[in-house]
Amino acid sequence: MHLNCDNRDTFSLSTGLCVVLGLLVLFAAWPSTALAQGPRSSTAISLDSDDWLLLPDPENSGREEEWWSGPRPDAKTTKVPWIIQDAFPGYHGVAWYWRDFHAPVNPHAEGRYLLRFWAVDYKADVWLNGISVGGHEGGETPFTLDVTEAIKPNAANRLAVRVLNPTNEPIDGIVLSQTAHRCKVIPYRAGAGFNHGGIVDSVELLLVPSVYVDDLFVRPDLDTGKIKVQVNVENAAGAAANGWIELTVTPASGGTTIYCVRHPRTFAPGNSHMEADLQVESPHAWDLNDPYLYRVTARVATEGTAQFDERSTRCGFRDFRFEDGYFRLNGRRIYLRSTHTCNHFPIGLQFPHDPDLARRDLLNLKVMGFNAVRFIWGGAARSQLDLCDEIGLLVYEESFAAWPIADSPKMAERFDSSVAELIRRDRNHPSVVIWGLLNEARDGPTFRHAVGMLPLIRKLDDTRMVMLNSGRWDRMRGGSAIGSVGGLDIWPRVAPVEPWVAKNRTDHVIQALGITWPAGWLALHPGPEGEYSVVRWTAPADGDIEISATFTGIAERATTDVHVLHNGQALFDGHINLHEYGNSSLFTKELAAREGDTIDCVVGFGNGSYGADSTALTVTIKSASGKTYDATADFSVERNPNGVWSYGQLAPGPKPNAATFFRYGAEEDPVKHAAANIGGVCNPGSTQWEDVVDDQHFYPRVPQTADVTDALRTLEAGPQPVFLSEYGIGSAVDLWRAVRHYERLGADRLEDAQFFQDKLNRFLADWQRWQLADTFDHPQDFFMASLRKMAGQRLLGLNAIRSNPNIVGHSLTGAIDHVMCGEGLATLFRELKPGTIDAMYDAWSPLRFCLFVEPLHIYRGSRVRLEAVLANEDALAAGEYPIRLQVVDPDMARVFERVVTVKIPGADENGEPPLATAFFSQDVTIDGPAGKYRFLATMEQGGAPTGGEALFHVADAAEMPAVDTEVVLWGEDPGLAKWLTDHGIRTRPFSPDSSGVRELILVSSKPAHGGQEAWQELVRRIGRGASVVFLSPGVFRRDDNPTGWLPLANKGSLNSIRGWLYLKDEWAKHHPIFDGLQAGGLMDYTFYREIIPDAVWSGQDPPAEAVAGAIKASQDYSSGLMVAVYELGAGRFILSTLRIRENLTTNPVAERLLRNLLRYAAHESNKPPAQLPADFDAQLEKLGY
Repeated sequence: MHLNCDNRDTFSLSTGLCVVLGLLVLFAAWPSTALAQGPRSSTAISLDSDDWLLLPDPENSGREEEWWSGPRPDAKTTKVPWIIQDAFPGYHGVAWYWRDFHAPVNPHAEGRYLLRFWAVDYKADVWLNGISVGGHEGGETPFTLDVTEAIKPNAANRLAVRVLNPTNEPIDGIVLSQTAHRCKVIPYRAGAGFNHGGIVDSVELLLVPSVYVDDLFVRPDLDTGKIKVQVNVENAAGAAANGWIELTVTPASGGTTIYCVRHPRTFAPGNSHMEADLQVESPHAWDLNDPYLYRVTARVATEGTAQFDERSTRCGFRDFRFEDGYFRLNGRRIYLRSTHTCNHFPIGLQFPHDPDLARRDLLNLKVMGFNAVRFIWGGAARSQLDLCDEIGLLVYEESFAAWPIADSPKMAERFDSSVAELIRRDRNHPSVVIWGLLNEARDGPTFRHAVGMLPLIRKLDDTRMVMLNSGRWDRMRGGSAIGSVGGLDIWPRVAPVEPWVAKNRTDHVIQALGITWPAGWLALHPGPEGEYSVVRWTAPADGDIEISATFTGIAERATTDVHVLHNGQALFDGHINLHEYGNSSLFTKELAAREGDTIDCVVGFGNGSYGADSTALTVTIKSASGKTYDATADFSVERNPNGVWSYGQLAPGPKPNAATFFRYGAEEDPVKHAAANIGGVCNPGSTQWEDVVDDQHFYPRVPQTADVTDALRTLEAGPQPVFLSEYGIGSAVDLWRAVRHYERLGADRLEDAQFFQDKLNRFLADWQRWQLADTFDHPQDFFMASLRKMAGQRLLGLNAIRSNPNIVGHSLTGAIDHVMCGEGLATLFRELKPGTIDAMYDAWSPLRFCLFVEPLHIYRGSRVRLEAVLANEDALAAGEYPIRLQVVDPDMARVFERVVTVKIPGADENGEPPLATAFFSQDVTIDGPAGKYRFLATMEQGGAPTGGEALFHVADAAEMPAVDTEVVLWGEDPGLAKWLTDHGIRTRPFSPDSSGVRELILVSSKPAHGGQEAWQELVRRIGRGASVVFLSPGVFRRDDNPTGWLPLANKGSLNSIRGWLYLKDEWAKHHPIFDGLQAGGLMDYTFYREIIPDAVWSGQDPPAEAVAGAIKASQDYSSGLMVAVYELGAGRFILSTLRIRENLTTNPVAERLLRNLLRYAAHESNKPPAQLPADFDAQLEKLGY
C-alpha cells in the first residue's frame, strides 16, 4: 500500500510531539506483558576479531574434503576484516576462513538470525555448523544470509567461509579478467593493483524480529522540500502480519523530529515495497561550505508484540547536474575541482592498517581546496562517504567493473551486478553525485553494454548524474597520446590516434613523445596493427610529372618502411634506420600520369613494432606546365580530400595494398563508429546519454614545454566545454621511506613491500655505480628532492588549465601514490609531499592570476612575451580592477612596470561571465643582468587573487666562456660548423692525417663516407690521446643497433625514458661541464626545459665520470646517463644525450653546455699524441670494429 503524505495518519508536529504520539499509539496496541518487558529492538553483534583462522586451498579440494566442518590443523590465525595475502603473501585462489562464536537467544518471538557480510572479495560460500547457508559473488558490496535454521542459540557455533580470489586460470569457471576486479593483475606491474582477496569488511550477526526493514532509500527534492522514501520490509514468518510502519525525519545533528508519518500495514510474507513522502518546510540545502544533513528513520512493528526493527539513514537536499555548459550544485555553477584515488593502502592493499589513513585522504583534499573526489575502479569505504557527507566533498564513484571486464557469457550479469549493488549501498549519501561506469574503456562488448545500462541505473536511482566512460577511449583505436601534443594539425580528427598524418603548424620545434618535430613539417605514423599511413596525390589531368619525396625519422628510434606507389605499383621501397638505410630515404622520378592516377607516399612500421615511428615526409609533384603541388604547404585538416591530396591509411599486410586505401574522416571510418556519437553524460531524471561536455584525459611529456602549455591553454572541443578528467605531474616514489615504513610495521615480507625493496635495491646500485654521494647527502635526499619538485610542476599545469575558459572542471591525477606509483599529492603512507598544500591551495583559489612567459631562457637584449589571465570562479563582480604588472631582475630592479585594467565582463548569453579573462599580452625586451627574473601581478583594489608570479632566465652572451682550442669536426654538419665559426671558435674538418697534437674532436653526425674504417680511425685518435665530444647519440647507430658503433666492449643500450605523469628525475653534478649553470642536484625544469632528453645510456660499464643522468622511480624503476666521460687508451670521449645541438641557435643553456664541453675536453689538447698499445687492434676487435 502506498503511504500518502496527505492521508489522515500523517503527522507534522513540533518538538518531538509526533514521536510521542506515535509511540503512545504503538504502545497502546502492545499487550500488557509486552509492555512490561519493554520494547525490544534488533541487535547487531560484530564478529570482527583477530582470532579467525585461515588456510589456502591451492588444490581446490576443500569442498570435497568437507573443510566446512572445521579448521585444518595448519590454519593460521588472522583478523577480519583483512586480506588473505597478509598471512599468505603471494597466494591467490581458494582460501577458507573459520570462526567459532556464541550466539545469544533471539529475544524476538519467531525472530530471525541474519549474517551480514559487508564485503568479501571475490566470491563467498558460507556454512554455519556444517550447513550451507548461501553465498555471494562480487568483491565490494554487502550481502545478508538468513541463518536461522542453521544457528544454535545460546551455544557455540562454527562459521566457515570459502573465499575465491580469482587468478588467470579458471577456478570454478571464474577467471580474474572476466570479473569485476578493480585494477588487479597477475603478474603485478606498476600502475595496476596487486591481486588480493578475502573477507575485506565487517561481519555481523543480526538478531531481528520476523518482520524487519530490509532496505531504505530516500530522495530529497530541494525544490519541493519533499523526501521521497522507499522502504522494503521483509516478513520472514509464514503468514501475513498486521502492524505499523513509521517514518520520521530529523536534523542529523539535533534529533528534533520535523515530520513523521505512521500507517497501519499488513505485511505479506516475503519482501514488500512501500513509498511515502516526508515534507520539510524551507529545507536547509546541503552545500560544499554548509553540508547540512537530515536523518530519516523507518520503524516497523507488529501487533501483539513489543518487538520492532528500524533503519535510519542520513540524507541532504541538493541537486547536482551538468547544465548550460557548467557543472551546477543547487543551481549555482561550480568549477569541479576533483582528484582521483584508487583507495589503495600499504599492507592491506584495499583495507587500511590504520583507519585514519582513509579519513586523512579526504580531509587533506578539503584543506587543499578540492570540492570533489573520484573513487576510480572501486567504491569508497562506508566511513569515507560518511565523512564526505559531513565535510561537503562531492563524490564521483565507480565500481570494481570500471576497469573493463573481459568479454564472456557472464560479462553482462557481472557488470550489472557490480554497478547495481554499489548504487544500492551508497545511494543515500548526499555527497555522491556521479556514478561512473567505465574508465578509459575501448569500444567493444563491455562498452556497448555500459551504453545500455541506463534503464537499470534509473530503476535504482534517478537523482544522480551518470558518466559513461572517463576519457572516452571508446572513440579511439590505438593508444597514442599524439592528440595531447599542442601545435599539431592532425588526421584523423575524430580521435587523433595511430595511424595518423599531422603537421607542426607552429613556428618552432616541438619536443614531445620522443619526437623532435621541426616547425612546419608534415609527418606520418603507422598504426598498432600494422596499418600503413598514407598521403595520396591524385592527378588532376594527363601529363608528365616529376616526383620528389624525402622520408626522415623524427622520433628518437624511428624504424619504418617507406614506399612510393603509382596506381598501387611500387616505384620505391625504402627504410628508415633499417637494412643499411639511415635516418632519411630519398626518391625522385619522372613519369607520365593520366588523370585520376594516384601517387601514394606510405609509411609502415618497419621492424614490426609501431611505437616511436614518427616519420617526416616532404613530397612535391611538379607538372609539365610548371605547377608544383607541395604536400606540406597544401596540408589542411578542414577537408579530406583536400584538392589533389588525400590522407588516410592502408590495411596491414606484408606490403602496402593501395586498393585498401581508406580516408581519415570518411563516413565509413572505423574510428567514427556509432559510439563516437554517443554522449557521455546522463543528468538526473534523464534516461538518455547527452553529448554536452567533452571528457578528456591529457598526459603530455614532461618537462612540459611551451607547446604543452599552449595545448592546455587552448584545449577545446568545438562548441562543447571540456571536463579535463585526468591530467597531472607526479614525483618519484620515496622508496627509502616506504621501505623503512614497511620494516617499522613488520610488513617487509609482503608483496608490496618486496616490490619497493627491489626498486630501492636498484636505486642503491646506481647510487654506488655513479657515485651520487657527490651530489646528494644521502639516498633519501634524492627522493625528497623529487617530492619537493612536484609542487612547482603541479602549479605549472594548473596555471595553464585555470587560464582556459573552455575547461569547466578538472580532476587531477592523483590524490595519493596509489598503484605503487608516484602520482599522488601524498605518499602511499599518506605523508604530504613538501609544498603540496600551498601549491594546491594557490592553484584552486576561485580568484587567481595565471601568468605566462615565453621563452623561459633568453639572451640579454632579446624579447619575451608576457601574458596574463585572471581566473574568476564568480569571485569578482563585473567591473574594472587595477592590476600592477612588473618584471623584476635578480637585483630587484624593475625592468618593466605597468598598471593595467582588467575588465570582468558581465553575463554572457547563458547569464554568466567566462571562468577566465585574458587581460594582457605584450612582447617586452629584457636588457638586464644575467640571472633569474620574475614576472609579477598584483590586484591593487577589489580582490586578492593567488598566483601572480612566473619565472624566466636571462643569459648574457658577453659572459660566455671562450673556447681557445681548435675544434676538429668529424661528420657532416654544416650548420654546426657555421655556428662555431660565427661565434669565434676555430674549426677544421677531420683529416686522416694526424695533426701532431692531441686533438679536440666534435661529433654531431656521421661522415658522408662513414663505416668501419672511419670509426676505426676515430677510435685510434682517442687511443692516442684525443678527446672526442659526441653531441648526438644517433651517430652510433649501426644497422638496427642504436649503440652498434659505441666505442665500448659492453655497448649496453640507448633507452628512451619518457617522463609524463610518471616523470623521471634528471640530475647533474657540480662539474666543469656544468660550470656557470644550475647543478649539484636535480635539474631545474624552468632552466633546462628544452635541453632535457628522453634518451639515456643504460647498461654500459660504469664510466670514469658520471656527470648527469636520469632516474625514473615514479613507476617501476629505470635509469641511465645523459652525460658520461669514458677513458680509452690515452684519450677519452664524452657521451651526451642532452638536446644541445637541437637548441644551439636559440637557447643560451645549449650554448653554455657546448662551450663547457669543449673547454673541458681540451685540457690536454696541445700535448703530442701517445703511442697506441701493441694490442690496440685486439681492442678494436673487442669493440666490434
